[in-house]
Amino acid sequence: HPGNAYSNILSRRLDADQINLGFSGSARAEKEMADYIGSLDMHAFVYDYDYNAETAEYLQETHEQFFKWFRQYHPNTPVIMVSAANIVTSPENTLRRKEIIRTTYENAIAAGDKNVYFIDGSDIYKEVGLDYCTVDGVHPNDLGFWCMANAIGAVLEKL
Repeated sequence: HPGNAYSNILSRRLDADQINLGFSGSARAEKEMADYIGSLDMHAFVYDYDYNAETAEYLQETHEQFFKWFRQYHPNTPVIMVSAANIVTSPENTLRRKEIIRTTYENAIAAGDKNVYFIDGSDIYKEVGLDYCTVDGVHPNDLGFWCMANAIGAVLEKL
């Protein structure tokens, strides 16, 4: 159900246009994508990139750099950083990745950025349970996307 991806749910809920640049494992925080995203007119940017970084090391090398590139184009646009919502495949790796994303967020706050937000992905499925929200412990099903929309939407609705 592509119409039930969390970005589409939020688009309908908030009556707002959206562009979903999730490329099924192919978005890798490249400078070219930062330039493209930077060229877009937007009211908010949901930075949900954790899943596409093959390793924690790659995420470490690219996450904060991509955020800084984005900020060159959009210094005041709200940015919502989201860590992965699952911990099935490797809990230790998932925790490390979450800390990398949290560090990008904390560094932005420390640098004076007042329009950056962090969503701890490990909280997204807590109410319902991981088994009900994914097809394989990783990929969200309709209910998983609904839970993601609720978590991300709570921040967007305040903005």
